[in-house]
Amino acid sequence: MVSITIEVPDEIKILLERNPLLKKKFEKLAVEAFHEKLLRLAIADEITGDIEVSEDIIMELDRKIKKSIIERLEKS
Repeated sequence: MVSITIEVPDEIKILLERNPLLKKKFEKLAVEAFHEKLLRLAIADEITGDIEVSEDIIMELDRKIKKSIIERLEKS
C-alpha cells in the first residue's frame, strides 16, 4: 500500500494523537474516501474519454446546472 500524507486542522491532529483508535478509524475513513473518489473519477473518465464537447454544449450544461441549484435552494 502507498503512504499519503494529508494536512488536517490542529484540533483534529491533537485528537488523533491522543486517541489511537480514533486515528485508526480516521485513516480507514480517509482510505475509503480516496478510493470512492478515485473510482468515480476513473468511471467518469472512461465514460467521457472519447467524447468531444463543444463550447455551446458546455454553456448549456452550465445553465441547466445553475438553474437546478437555484431551484433546490428556493425549495429549502
